Amino acid sequence: MKRVTVTKSLSINLLIKISFCFSLSFAAVILFASYISKTYIYSNRNNLNPFMYNMILLGVFMTGIIVFIISFLIVTKNEIKYIKYISENVEIVANKELGSTLKVAGNDELAELSRNINSMSRQLKEKFEREREIENTKTELITNVSHDLRTPLTAIIGYLDFLKNEKFKNEEEEKEYLNSAYNLSIKLKRLIDELFEYTKLSSSEVQLEFVNVNICAILNQLLGEYGTILEKKELRIINNVPDNNINVKIDIEKIVRVFENILNNAEKYSYKPSDIVVNVEKEEGHVIISFSNRGEHIPQEKIDKMFEKFYRIDPSRSNNVPGSGLGLAISKKIIELHNGHICAESSGDIITFKVKLQSNE
Repeated sequence: MKRVTVTKSLSINLLIKISFCFSLSFAAVILFASYISKTYIYSNRNNLNPFMYNMILLGVFMTGIIVFIISFLIVTKNEIKYIKYISENVEIVANKELGSTLKVAGNDELAELSRNINSMSRQLKEKFEREREIENTKTELITNVSHDLRTPLTAIIGYLDFLKNEKFKNEEEEKEYLNSAYNLSIKLKRLIDELFEYTKLSSSEVQLEFVNVNICAILNQLLGEYGTILEKKELRIINNVPDNNINVKIDIEKIVRVFENILNNAEKYSYKPSDIVVNVEKEEGHVIISFSNRGEHIPQEKIDKMFEKFYRIDPSRSNNVPGSGLGLAISKKIIELHNGHICAESSGDIITFKVKLQSNE
């Protein structure tokens, strides 16, 4: 309905202006004809021939046409000026300043055209920036992965060379080389899998399978499975997840992956023995799931970088602590695809990861 009203406004406006210009030109013709008939035709009525008479009539009609054109250009001056403004600025938007907007004046088709151009300009800029970000991400991934893949691959080749050329002293050393090569192969496979997953999540074509579920039930099941595993590593889960229903619309597999990444991170860097505390809170249409563990103090500036690709708090420990450096970056991508938020906070030797999701209640 609004679009119909907008369309009519310019048409009616032009019709009014055309009518006004036509009336003005008609009045000019009447006045001019009246003046000519009194001052010239009447006084020279005996000397006029058909040709002269026709020329006088032509002059009268030409006066009307000229008055119409001049008056029409005057009354439509603002529209013509606005069309010229749109034309000039569209060229600027297309060639120089993608994302810039036009001034919207009035409420007619021209204003609607400016709004559409502004919307198109913003969308094109967002798309361009998105594509540039993806391209930069690919370049960055190639740079980082070339190092992370080369390191274990070089070691695997070294161990296999020892085994191929029988450079081991005894059977025990042979098994040690085999185990080392196998473990590095597993690490290499894990890195490739996580790299593939991160690249897939970064694609604009990624699709999630959203379902409405009780997040408390998902957490209780996951913590029950991890409890036994972590107890063997002298870590105890303090489960403060309520038994009541808190419904969220999520991709279950992806969100469980986030929780697993956080728990794995806590398992790697926690003091042993210690506790991992899991809490769930509701806050104004959102649910906040927090995981807290005790470990070495980490400055907040390093905490803020933990969700970056391939970032390690202590690079010197990268060979001793398993992982690709992509786990938390993958978690951040997943949460962003859910229109949520993930962050980490440090207080003394306590680090807390918080995941904020939209509640369906």
